[in-house]
Amino acid sequence: MSAPAVRRHLASYALASVALSLPWPLLLLLTWERYGDAPHGALVVGAVGAARMVPYVLLSWLVGSLGDRVRRERLLAATLVLRLACLAVVALGVASGHLLAAVVAAALAIACGTPAYPAVAAAMPQLAGAGSRRATEALVTTEVAAWVVGPALGGLMLTPWGRPWAPTLAVALTLLAIAAAWGVPLPGPATDRRTREAVTGMVRTVRTTPVVVAALACGGLVNVVVTATAVLLLPLTQHAWGQSASGFGVATACLGFGALGAPLLWWVRGPAGSRGRWGLALLGALLAWVALSPLPAAALPVLAVVGALAVMVECAVTETLQAEVPDEHRAGVLGVADTVMVAGAMVGSFVAPLLAARLGSRGALLVAGAGCLVVLLPVVLRSVARRRVELADETSSHPRQARPTLERV
Repeated sequence: MSAPAVRRHLASYALASVALSLPWPLLLLLTWERYGDAPHGALVVGAVGAARMVPYVLLSWLVGSLGDRVRRERLLAATLVLRLACLAVVALGVASGHLLAAVVAAALAIACGTPAYPAVAAAMPQLAGAGSRRATEALVTTEVAAWVVGPALGGLMLTPWGRPWAPTLAVALTLLAIAAAWGVPLPGPATDRRTREAVTGMVRTVRTTPVVVAALACGGLVNVVVTATAVLLLPLTQHAWGQSASGFGVATACLGFGALGAPLLWWVRGPAGSRGRWGLALLGALLAWVALSPLPAAALPVLAVVGALAVMVECAVTETLQAEVPDEHRAGVLGVADTVMVAGAMVGSFVAPLLAARLGSRGALLVAGAGCLVVLLPVVLRSVARRRVELADETSSHPRQARPTLERV
């Protein structure tokens, strides 16, 4: 497959992903303005915020298998058209004051987009050929960065003049995404199976392949840790560093936009599984540095590196799944990975405030960093077991000789 085809699919995916995230700051603000003073206003706002992630957790593991049983370019085109329709409803709902309809349509747009990432990522080894690793890194970086860039762009449009145009811009970006990907083939398995058979085979592949299970665990763990870190930055900047709200914003920006630096780590060599484990371990060590830093100046550049390492780990997880899972189940397993990663993000956002309340922001961040070191436990255990075998072999090959005795004179 040609390089222009790879670039067009990556551009399309980037545009569509930013479009999905762009309306949510406006929807949250409108919800707060309408229900913020109500008795259960905080609960309503929290539900709207969660509505952005729930479709990934509920659907990605299931709909990912669609990319293993239908032509992937047709599936991608269908998701883009459905997202365009949903985002148009969002624009109409905001313009007419029907906030509930706009929130539901925005959540449905995300639900319609859940098959896209597994399908594109599953096709990348065939689509990019020898450049698969670089293309996968660009795809995963785009997937992660869209969660930052989309809301950032939407946040910039929360001015009185910009509000009406935020949903419209999301529609325009989706139209551009359709134009970029239209007619470009997306390789996939030539199968004609029912969805139930595809899901059953995918689950069997996950259950019987330890490398796949380890990669999914690594992907879930990195999302728990990074999301918890993003939440813990608020008490860390305000209580430990004595910063204002703007200080929290700067720290969050360093962590979020640091993700865009992941392609700069292309020089890290070794198998994908090894890169993922050691990248996560290094991420944990850097979080300890951030937790113990007395001033933000020493921590902010490190937070940017943490963001880049997190994406590098997710890239390594994706590469492992691409290599270890046969093409007829690859999209489904990548859908499972999407579910695991977003579920990890939800767990991290829920657990972080509880840890901070008990241990303080520095203690909670140290616990998050220590959690990263769990991935090295299998490596240590294998090293110990290997050393024991070597010692046993040495003992058996050199039997103990009788101890010489001194004769009396």
